[in-house]
Amino acid sequence: MNTSSWLPRAALLAPALLLGSSMASGAGIPSHPANAQAVRPAACPAPVAFGSLPTFAHINGADDITVGQDGNVWITNVTGNQVTELNAQGRLVKTFADARNPEGVIQLPAGQFALAEQRSDRVVVFDPVRNTKQVWVQLTANGNLGVDGLGLEPGMLLLPDAAQGRLDTVPLPPFSGGPKVVASNLGRPVAAAPVGDGTILVAVENRPGLDRVNPNTGQVTAIGSFGSLDEVLVRNGIAYVADLSTGQLDAVNLASGAVSVLVTGAGAPQGLTFRPDGHLLLVDENSGNVAVATACA
Repeated sequence: MNTSSWLPRAALLAPALLLGSSMASGAGIPSHPANAQAVRPAACPAPVAFGSLPTFAHINGADDITVGQDGNVWITNVTGNQVTELNAQGRLVKTFADARNPEGVIQLPAGQFALAEQRSDRVVVFDPVRNTKQVWVQLTANGNLGVDGLGLEPGMLLLPDAAQGRLDTVPLPPFSGGPKVVASNLGRPVAAAPVGDGTILVAVENRPGLDRVNPNTGQVTAIGSFGSLDEVLVRNGIAYVADLSTGQLDAVNLASGAVSVLVTGAGAPQGLTFRPDGHLLLVDENSGNVAVATACA
């Protein structure tokens, strides 16, 4: 991910963002949602250095990552204008060119992929079988870096509008409705994941780093304090976040707020996804290495 043109804007926005978060905290999000499931305390592994983790693959300029329904792994290279498909063992299957700076990628229920194209600030439906792309959502460019990561929940694409500082939702399947803004003034949102209780976690490349959004009210509540997050996943009440400011992979207990460091020493931790076996794949864009990390039990 290219962050060079964002950092000055983040410094200017930070005081307003922090004020907004402090005013917003607590209201509008039920402390015990009726549809939330009880989560047992998680046992997280001790921190390990990125360089000591098993290497799954090496892709120059690797950025975002996702695992498809067949177990194959998809990796984008935003500056190299390429999407790479690997098999479950990390061996090359095929590469696809994309001149519009491919970023976030996630598979849709019908089998195609939602693919963020940062330079054009849009999301396309990518069909790797036919090697075709169809524009799905065209966002409004404003001089800031365009769309980055994507998320998915049942029936909905989670679309952080990085340039505008907003979180949008878009109904599935594709082309069944336009984007709806559910939160604003986030700074530079770059990833989103459903919590499972109706709220959505959003990773932002500015403080506080991690926000919890109630899409029904627009309420935004800061979770912890991070410098610059690039990715967020949620499983069993734990948020896994890739922290660009520290080079770490952290686990955040959403019930207690406790933060456990899982991985240290990643030069630029970017893409993050779960494998079918429950392990995490973590991308370091600087080295191009994709490593296998252990999640909390």
